[in-house]
Amino acid sequence: MIETFSRRLGLDRVDAPLHYEAIPVAFRLDFYKLLLARAHDDGAGTLTEYRIYRGLSVAINQRHFQLLTEDDIYEFFTSDLLVGLLQDCKWHEILSLIEVSVAKMGVKPTEVNALLAYHNIGYALVQHPKSWLVEVKYESVVQEVERAIEATRPYPKISELLKAARKSLSDPKNIEVENSIKNSMQAIEGFVIDWLDQKHGKKASTLGEAVKFLKKMSGYDQHVIEALHQFYIFRNRTPNVGHGSVKNAPVDANEALLFNDMAASFINYFARKSP
Repeated sequence: MIETFSRRLGLDRVDAPLHYEAIPVAFRLDFYKLLLARAHDDGAGTLTEYRIYRGLSVAINQRHFQLLTEDDIYEFFTSDLLVGLLQDCKWHEILSLIEVSVAKMGVKPTEVNALLAYHNIGYALVQHPKSWLVEVKYESVVQEVERAIEATRPYPKISELLKAARKSLSDPKNIEVENSIKNSMQAIEGFVIDWLDQKHGKKASTLGEAVKFLKKMSGYDQHVIEALHQFYIFRNRTPNVGHGSVKNAPVDANEALLFNDMAASFINYFARKSP
């Protein structure tokens, strides 16, 4: 991480909630600086930078500016092509590029994790037997759940469900996926139904009915409400989460952590909203 005056004093740190389905421009540009530093480590400079640009483009199936000879690269390649790639790609593609950069381009996991932490992005590189993979950051999930538990103290049953969901996540290497997600979903459903009744006098029997009320009410970001609707759809269609099944839920530990965190975030969102 480049230590500018602003960075040393934390003056450029954005005070924002954890980022999941969005990777801010500031992180993308810091990641570019990291790639640029690695490109010039071997003395090849522009040639290595072009190889990084081309390799990253191919890794996420993006078109790249093709140069045929070494002279062409020196004459026509510009760093703006790499900057543009990192600025324009989707949030999940950035996470893919992080994995590729560590696996094939000499970027150090510790450097990337320092950037992820600085920009408050809810992911971290975790070492596996054959590679480093980006995963949901467990510690951040626990912190968000703690805030939600505080918000649900007037609702003991909801608080118990959140605690049970967190207990299923207590060991990141041995997570009870289905139970964790089931408890998270029941917690958000119970909280929103009671919250609607207490704050707005709206009677809903399911999360689906609650979403219908919220979509017709002013003062609530409809992207947030639609995300909550997708939670309800996920619950209904996933075996052993919404309904019993002889099949295992098609989810893994990463998704269990993410859904637990998102349930807590929804509870915190509605708890902070005034009636």
